[in-house]
Amino acid sequence: MNTLGPSLWMSDAGDAFAQARERGVPVLLYWGAGWCPPCNRVKATIFNRPDFAARAGAMVALHVDGDSAGAQQMAERFKMRSYPTLIVFRPDGSELTRLPCEVDGERFVQLLDLALRAPFSVAQSMQAVLSGERTLGDDEWRMLAYYAWDCDERQVLGTLDLATTLARLTRTCTLDEASVRLEWHALHAACEADRDNIDKAGALAHMEAMLADPLQVRAQRDIVTNYAGDLVRYLAVPQSEQCAHLAAMWAQALVQLETDPTVTLPDQLAALRARVRVSRLGLPIEGLNELAHARIDHATATVNEPALRHIVMNTAAGILSDAGLLNEAESLLLAELNRSHAPFYFMHNLATIAKKRGDPLAAVSWYEQAWKRATGSATRLQWGTTYLHGLIDFAPHDAARIEQVARVLLREVGETRDAYFQRNRMQMQRIDRKLATWGEGGEYAAALRQAARVIPNRPRALGF
Repeated sequence: MNTLGPSLWMSDAGDAFAQARERGVPVLLYWGAGWCPPCNRVKATIFNRPDFAARAGAMVALHVDGDSAGAQQMAERFKMRSYPTLIVFRPDGSELTRLPCEVDGERFVQLLDLALRAPFSVAQSMQAVLSGERTLGDDEWRMLAYYAWDCDERQVLGTLDLATTLARLTRTCTLDEASVRLEWHALHAACEADRDNIDKAGALAHMEAMLADPLQVRAQRDIVTNYAGDLVRYLAVPQSEQCAHLAAMWAQALVQLETDPTVTLPDQLAALRARVRVSRLGLPIEGLNELAHARIDHATATVNEPALRHIVMNTAAGILSDAGLLNEAESLLLAELNRSHAPFYFMHNLATIAKKRGDPLAAVSWYEQAWKRATGSATRLQWGTTYLHGLIDFAPHDAARIEQVARVLLREVGETRDAYFQRNRMQMQRIDRKLATWGEGGEYAAALRQAARVIPNRPRALGF
């Protein structure tokens, strides 16, 4: 199913790569799902831009929906897991780069232009840095700095350690703007790996200097928003004066993004949500409830386009929930269910709210409703797995319901062409691990677990 418009996007990979070879142009592959909030952000703020559409003649645009036939098998071939993943391939099918999905639309188009004319792939550029075989040009450094490291899937890194590699790239980089971004990525990678061998005092000084610079904050908007809570906790001692100072500086940078008219509404709300999370570190936001309600009321009243509304409402509910306003978050989502193109996604959020309230049975009920409303083979397997987990966690005595879910999942797995590939395989592995903890057993549960543990002969590789 191609929901992005037939004039630009192709949906058959074989045809797309064949056309790219014939025309001698790169392929832009977009891998996503209709329910995925970041995917909807990309659709609403990047793919609908005239300057993006104007690149149609310089590339072949390929949209692969995660629920389409053979999509998970294709994802395994190209090493795609996270929704969304955006990859640029050369006309011969070799990979050039993976583009970040959370930069603003103007920056994305600039990066796409770099990729479409790039003489070297990101992998080749990184190898040149690590080997010292040649000096990189500025555009190569830009591609490395804006590479989608979170979606790499070891395509560029191979066996290398992410934090160590990014730190080395930062030290070697000869382009200031790229060096700044690489440093942010390196610090966050060290944070995720819980490294204690970095110069935190030096990193703090760099962070504070960048956060105090409005141009840097705007240029690194996605990083300032996404890394806020993680890096405050990592670089500063909790509850310390140092932590309060860093949190205050970060909050001020986020205020800049929330109020910048050149920042899209979804990204303004994402900055507000990050500020709410930073406030948990000991810096309360004065008038938070009023601010949140005013921003969300405005968004609810003004946003109607389905993709844009999906990401806006998801972030708005997250703001309320993170602020402890669970009743308001619940009301917002309940009111959106009949309007949303993916109500089952919001039902998962309602389940999370129920768990925060200490009502696991209500959470299980929402998981069940979400599964019943979900469409698409990969989506139904993911939502069914979550429902099964909820039942085993919160209602392990309800053997009849668990068996019923296992029976349906077993049937649908048998009907799914690529049940044992990529994201589908991950769900099967989750099922196996969870059923192993359920003591009562059962005919269908045992059969489902057996299906999860035994990967059958894989289908013939895709012919492109």
